Amino acid sequence: MSSTETPLPGSYRWALVAAVVVGFQVSLAAGFDVQAAFNHAEPPSLTGSESALPGLGLSPLAQRQIVLAAASGHQTALESLVPWRIVSSLLLAIASGLVFVLGMRLRVTQEHRPGTAQQLGIAALAAAALRSIDGAENLVIVRTVFTEVGKAIVREGVHDAEAMSGVVLFICSAASAGWTLVIVAGFVMLGNYFRSETLRTALARAEP
Repeated sequence: MSSTETPLPGSYRWALVAAVVVGFQVSLAAGFDVQAAFNHAEPPSLTGSESALPGLGLSPLAQRQIVLAAASGHQTALESLVPWRIVSSLLLAIASGLVFVLGMRLRVTQEHRPGTAQQLGIAALAAAALRSIDGAENLVIVRTVFTEVGKAIVREGVHDAEAMSGVVLFICSAASAGWTLVIVAGFVMLGNYFRSETLRTALARAEP
């Protein structure tokens, strides 16, 4: 870098780290979602289900029935979402994968090109939109699973089963929606940052 070049802002390097980490994790998770959607018709594995819920004081058979209800709910939810689940998860894997690849390219090669940063920003905004759709689908799955689990717990006669299942359903739904909000907000912030005029000017000045 010559003496006339402007040093890159510290926020730029932290944003690249965030893009690489978040892009990789979301792409990997979306890939698993694609696989799960393709294999949704396979029978669930109940290995170890006899001791899956030790805190409820239930018999091994009752615990097995609750785990089976959860697996059945998950399968039912996926069946209602296929093929859209496959399409949205595949597109999300591609978009977030691009965020990861472009972030790695800018960080590893040290070729801080404004055009590449713009592409990264566009990919991040696309990933934000697709992750919103993915989050809505995840919420459907979570609500279906824990609704079926709640019904199974009530059938097994657990003390205060209805109240407990309602609380668990609310907490898990809120956690799913909250996590979606965090990831989407992160992608939006990355997209706006890498597409900003301020960063474009800084990168143009830093180019050799």
